[in-house]
Amino acid sequence: MRRIFPGTRRALTLAVIAGITTQAAAQDDLVEEVIVTGSFIKGSPLDAPSPVQVIDRSSIEAQGAAVIWDVIKNLEVNSGSITNPGSGDNSQIEGASNVNLRNLGENSTLTLINGKRMVPAAATTRSGGEFVDLNNIPLVMTDRVEILSDGGSALYGADAVAGVVNVIMRTDFEGFELYGDLQGVQKADGKHDQTISAIWGWGSDDGDTNLVISAEQFKRDAINIRETNFFDAEDRQYLGTMSSIVGFFASSAVGAGTPLSYLNSDVITSNVMQGGTSSPIWTDPACNEINSSGPNGGGLIMPEDVLRHQQGQLGGACFDDESLFYNVINKQERDSFAGSFEHRFNDNMEFYSFFQHSESSIQRPDSGYNQTRGPTIFLPQPGAHGGNPVGGYLELGHFAAKAGLTPPTAADMPNHPLSAANAGPNVASWMSVRNGLDRPGANDNVTETMSNAVQVGLRGTFDAFDRELNYDVGYSWSGSSMEQNYRTFNREKTERAALGLGGENCTPNGISDFDFQGDPGPFGGALPNLWSGAAAGFTQTFFPGFVFTTRENISLGLTSNNHGQGGCQFYNPFLTSLTNTNVANDPAMMDYLIEDVARVDKRNKLAVFDAQVSGELFEMAGGTAQFAVGAQYRERNTAEIAGYLHNPGLPNRSRPAFEGGNHRVSNNYETAMCCFDYDDDRTTSAVFMELSLPFIENVETQIAVRYEDYGGNIGSEVSPKIAMSWRPVEDLLLRGSYSQSFRAPNIAIVNTGLQSSSVTFVDPISAPRVRAGLDAPTIANGQSETTYTLGGPAPNVGNEYADSMSVGFQWTPSGALDGFSFGADIWRFEVTDRVLPQQPIQALQPEIDNFKAVVGDESKYLLNDSLSLDSPVVNVPCSPSALASEFGIDSPERLNCVVDPRAYLTPNIQRPVGTETANLVTLTLAATNVGEIEAQGADLKAGYSFSNDLGVFSANVTYTHVDKFVFSGVPGMTNGLLDTGVYDAAGTTGDGNLVRSMPDNRGTLVLNWRNNNQGLTLINRHWGSYRELGYEQALGVSNDYRKARLTQTIGSYNQWDAQYNYNHTWGNSNLGSTTFTVGLLDALNKDVPLRELNGLGFDAGVLDGRGRRWYMRALWSF
Repeated sequence: MRRIFPGTRRALTLAVIAGITTQAAAQDDLVEEVIVTGSFIKGSPLDAPSPVQVIDRSSIEAQGAAVIWDVIKNLEVNSGSITNPGSGDNSQIEGASNVNLRNLGENSTLTLINGKRMVPAAATTRSGGEFVDLNNIPLVMTDRVEILSDGGSALYGADAVAGVVNVIMRTDFEGFELYGDLQGVQKADGKHDQTISAIWGWGSDDGDTNLVISAEQFKRDAINIRETNFFDAEDRQYLGTMSSIVGFFASSAVGAGTPLSYLNSDVITSNVMQGGTSSPIWTDPACNEINSSGPNGGGLIMPEDVLRHQQGQLGGACFDDESLFYNVINKQERDSFAGSFEHRFNDNMEFYSFFQHSESSIQRPDSGYNQTRGPTIFLPQPGAHGGNPVGGYLELGHFAAKAGLTPPTAADMPNHPLSAANAGPNVASWMSVRNGLDRPGANDNVTETMSNAVQVGLRGTFDAFDRELNYDVGYSWSGSSMEQNYRTFNREKTERAALGLGGENCTPNGISDFDFQGDPGPFGGALPNLWSGAAAGFTQTFFPGFVFTTRENISLGLTSNNHGQGGCQFYNPFLTSLTNTNVANDPAMMDYLIEDVARVDKRNKLAVFDAQVSGELFEMAGGTAQFAVGAQYRERNTAEIAGYLHNPGLPNRSRPAFEGGNHRVSNNYETAMCCFDYDDDRTTSAVFMELSLPFIENVETQIAVRYEDYGGNIGSEVSPKIAMSWRPVEDLLLRGSYSQSFRAPNIAIVNTGLQSSSVTFVDPISAPRVRAGLDAPTIANGQSETTYTLGGPAPNVGNEYADSMSVGFQWTPSGALDGFSFGADIWRFEVTDRVLPQQPIQALQPEIDNFKAVVGDESKYLLNDSLSLDSPVVNVPCSPSALASEFGIDSPERLNCVVDPRAYLTPNIQRPVGTETANLVTLTLAATNVGEIEAQGADLKAGYSFSNDLGVFSANVTYTHVDKFVFSGVPGMTNGLLDTGVYDAAGTTGDGNLVRSMPDNRGTLVLNWRNNNQGLTLINRHWGSYRELGYEQALGVSNDYRKARLTQTIGSYNQWDAQYNYNHTWGNSNLGSTTFTVGLLDALNKDVPLRELNGLGFDAGVLDGRGRRWYMRALWSF
């Protein structure tokens, strides 16, 4: 009844050439003309001028897929998709899934359901990418997936730069199916994926009405890194910090003594022997005393036991083994509901609808440990500096008289953790605040998502212009939300606790507005005020909203006298908190400092109105010319709510004296640039036209053009496409296409900017010889750095564009070769003005220019070992020429004379103050239009099927080769990806920012046998080897242990999957039939190739590290 309407979808006979297993491929019936993804005009899918891959339901089942992602990740044309932990992106996207055709970015692939647009997930990737979360689509309702892989903007609009993925639902299903699936990992006993689903479809007796309802519940247990077959407990360390001392203000010039019990001479000696500096390294003496409750037991991992570190830069932290809290798969639960309703009013009109709802909860690893993003200041008790008037300025309560109070004494603070009486260092310190050192485990890191969609419309035929035309008018609405919860420190409460003013019952009795940095200093200014000199950095701003320590709380610490008294408590940052009950941290106070908050609270909404008309035009030499015209209007809204810790946060806080003014400080001590407040809208209008002009026999053409108007700065664009297929003989089809596409920048990138992330690159300034003015600040002279990155609004960022081309053929011979098919498509994309994060070296250029401006001025040089606040004398001037003359230009003495870091301070670039290293802390990266990408390659497909008395046999091969993926004209990319000189990302790990890992060879072999009610499928999946682009950078900075494990190549990998199924028809017809299926994924349990530079030890963005998995399932059909 419904086949007369143009929106009706049929299972296609492209099965063998698409590499799927349906028996329909072997049939010789005439092919019905239907609408296939890539066109709005009905035609034969076998003659389609654009390459469309179809994965039908039988192929989905043969792959052992539990979710749609399991199908997408196996596509050869899909590269760079991310979902699992360790894939190199942020935690927002863990558990979600996306498609990334040709590795051109998740932004560049348009995902449709039933040919309709869907709202993106309420999450973005580190490069600002948006994507439709395919896991929200219930597998039980999925009929097939169609992939157009040559660009589709001319028909579907922006976002279809690389192509289109169209998920078709089972809207014409009739009957009842009950399905159960259990999948387990061999090495992870008791850990399973569980799916229970049901679908019911009803059709009226007259065939005019059809109702389908489905429900699906999916539960996945977390798989820990220790439950994989590649885990090596002797080699891989997953370090959880127990104690890490950033620094001590141990300058003897101000009366501070060196805390010798904390000084780690062995590590200092080791660093010097490996080419590092003799900078003091501090280790908590209690590290050796504590027995860990971690899985290794028997003590902590001491600094000298750390296997991997930068050469000559081993730190003093001690660690616990945290491998129990590293997952390759996170725990996940999802409930989905979907359905459709269709009704034919008459022969000319049909109502259709689809509705979907999905809720998911993803449990991210949670050890129960919490830590502030950066350090805060801890001030010592009165008298710690032996009465030195300069050092006294750093002591708690030193300025109590300014608040009309009696200055406290050390006797008033018997439980001060910094006091030597309590095994403390007896000097000012700075370090992070931590809780949960025993790793008790928790369930607070939860990501909850919700997705809703409704599609309604009318389709049918009408008479006009002496012909019958088809129409489809529809409206769709979809919405998504994400709430990512976790525990974090409240900055205000935490800073006060570090100064002995912590706890719910504490009211500091000092004043918060004392200008301690403006005080003239001891004896009316005769001696310096450390707060305006060497200690000024304790109030510095690292990036907008995030400071070292707020001036108001330091003021309270310096002017109060009730530290550790009357309800006020000290937070103890040292491990004596675990060994000395006198200075243990009160659990009630720690609960008071930490809050459960929403790190992310986002909402996306999309409303779309579509209207299309299609039909026949006139007769031509090759057949009937056809047309389709349409219009579309879209309304998009994206919103985020920043929690109260961010907004209002701590408003109107005083900037450091050397910055001046007031600013807002985030009260979230974990970050300041991860949450925003916005509510932004965007509307888009579009019209399109498509023509099919068979100007000669056996030729199909497609000519399409689309005009899309975004308004505002984005403006309007025109996207054309032309494609043609020719069948010179019955068995051979030749085809080719050319199209132009564009994509508008995401709303959040334009109005808010990229969210915080991190990046590794070669920093031209931080190398010792560069800082000493001996080498120029160039990439060749730099050293590898990893830095925290921020974003900002990019109102002027423009559209990205692409030209895509493909040529190919499909050969399906008859006669002796009947059943064989072979096809190939050569494709090419030329992408310009790609919207991506700014190159780090480009963002660093203003600081490089400032450095060059002062490097020749000898008055701007200081002794490097005097930069540290634990130096006996801080900021000692030096003469580089005099030192070179006396000791030699390459001497350690000359190398110790460096450019004063304060001389080249640059906005939006932060390096640490008061240390002997110049490692980057924060770098601001804007979104920008970056250069060009040339990507090209080939897709091959071959298949053969035959039948005999033993059954039906088929073999199918699909293979994709990426010939090149070349970047050019990218601002700041002067030496290729990761400064390797490599501009072609094909066959490499990429840089993780502009492009992700891209094996240049991928293939799949499918062997299938079917005999009546039973079948067997064997699948081999192949990933070719590819180059580790991070090798050179890591080799230059890694210690010997890591160097020995670095490889220039990630090895190739082959995975075998196997499945057997049996269909049983019950004797009682009321019981229907049941299909029983058993299978193995990664049946040979092969070790994944190791990738040293990935935290999990393998490339989680390419491969699945779970090892052999088994599954059993039953499908009961009525």
